[in-house]
Amino acid sequence: MIPAHPNNDAVPDSAAENYRIRLHPWCIIRLLPRMQRIVVQRFRTRTQAEEYLRILQNLMPTTTHQIVFDPETE
Repeated sequence: MIPAHPNNDAVPDSAAENYRIRLHPWCIIRLLPRMQRIVVQRFRTRTQAEEYLRILQNLMPTTTHQIVFDPETE
């Protein structure tokens, strides 16, 4: 599972946050050194994620981002 918050140690602390994460399984992640990553944003559809990724690539061309599907399993 990919953490939903920029801080990789953060854990959702409410049922509402867990529900929101399940509703938004498509993520844009920023790839960092040493196999680390952070979730930039979560989306309901892949199309929304692709549109946001295009904007990110225009604004931050030297940063590496990827779209991933992260279904929340409990």
